[in-house]
Amino acid sequence: MEPDLLRLGCRNFRSYRTLLLNFSSKFVVFYGENGAGKTNVLEAISMFSSGRGLRKAPMADLNSVSSPDFSWRLELVLHLDGYKTFLSTAAPGGRRVAKIDNSNINSLSKFEEIFWLLWVAPGMDSIFSGQGVDRRGFFDHLVTGYDKEHKARMKNLNTLQKERLQVIFWKKDERWLQVLEEKIAMENVKITKARLEFIELLHRTFADHPSDFLRPKISISGAVEKIYEAHSEESALLEMAAALKKQRFEDAERQTTQTSALRTFWRTTHDKTNLEATNCSMGEQKAFLISLILAVARIYRSHRAGIPTLLLDDLLVHLDEVNRRKLVRELISIDVQTFFTGTDLDLFSDLSDVAQVYHVEKSICTPV
Repeated sequence: MEPDLLRLGCRNFRSYRTLLLNFSSKFVVFYGENGAGKTNVLEAISMFSSGRGLRKAPMADLNSVSSPDFSWRLELVLHLDGYKTFLSTAAPGGRRVAKIDNSNINSLSKFEEIFWLLWVAPGMDSIFSGQGVDRRGFFDHLVTGYDKEHKARMKNLNTLQKERLQVIFWKKDERWLQVLEEKIAMENVKITKARLEFIELLHRTFADHPSDFLRPKISISGAVEKIYEAHSEESALLEMAAALKKQRFEDAERQTTQTSALRTFWRTTHDKTNLEATNCSMGEQKAFLISLILAVARIYRSHRAGIPTLLLDDLLVHLDEVNRRKLVRELISIDVQTFFTGTDLDLFSDLSDVAQVYHVEKSICTPV
């Protein structure tokens, strides 16, 4: 199983003054005691996404503890379409910069056109039962991997809504408001369509690829979805624009937009009992997360260009021997490069024939 991610280089990042790792397998394991520096390696890889990485830490917190006055820098080498591709990112002066093949890029989202990251980190299983805004952000991130315009539409919708509220407040002309509300309705329709297409594809992937892990049922609901599902696209645009017009002054008083895809509620339920995820056990929620990430990895592998990569931070310790074996079997069938961390090498016994293994101690990664 030849790897897609060939090399990781770190300088002044977290606990690493310097680090250079060459990968020879699609499965890479980092094991060692807590605090040894394992998660820092996965976080370094996660910085090649459009967000703030696996821990969502401020840029200044990423500088090496041994060289806090020197900015961190990260490099990746990928095997893409038969050629090596070089990615780099840094934050000189606290401002994030990035390059592909030594050419500057103006947006971190450019990385995601060739390299797409999914990760499972401690605490993420609560995404199904925690704050609705966090769950919406999580799922919309997954949708963006399927539809590359989705994130830009979300951002544009937010900008349009803020402008509309300002126009209402200052009592500007009717024509301006009408144009804004038509644009908001258009973005609502596009965003909702992409979400529903992704959910349909997700459920189809569940059906086409049986799994030993519990599958969640995913759905969305809200004012926008209610209008969209009851009308044709053309009629939905008119209905949403009419709703926005009717709600102008109520929206202005509340400083919010009621008919908005940014208020959509993502619902996750047990596939067999129909219980809301909030009422499911933590073990069931963990299984939901695993099966969801595996299905999304399959979707990305077959429906988009670029390289999907999984980062599984301290996941296997929460699974019994049977479920660890099931997970490894599914990962092999998907054929996606996966990086693991754990405290005990025995957790990875089912990967012993295929994995590249590093023992991590005091931020030194030693091949095993």
